[in-house]
Amino acid sequence: MADRVSGVVRWYNQARGVGYIDGDDGREIRVDGRAIEDGTFVVEGLRVTYVPAEDADGWHAEHVNIVKHSPGAPDHA
Repeated sequence: MADRVSGVVRWYNQARGVGYIDGDDGREIRVDGRAIEDGTFVVEGLRVTYVPAEDADGWHAEHVNIVKHSPGAPDHA
């Protein structure tokens, strides 16, 4: 398995279950709601860790975990 990377959720559409993470490694990573561990959902500003993976559509996040909730973000963990 690849190394985990940290990043911040730039935006996430709850209705569609997709969004993007700005990775600390400089990559923009697509995130799908099915990749979020423990049934938690994410919102903009959350710090997360994930395993980057590449497919035909580009880079996406797998095994997404919330590291730290931003102030004012709902706590659903």
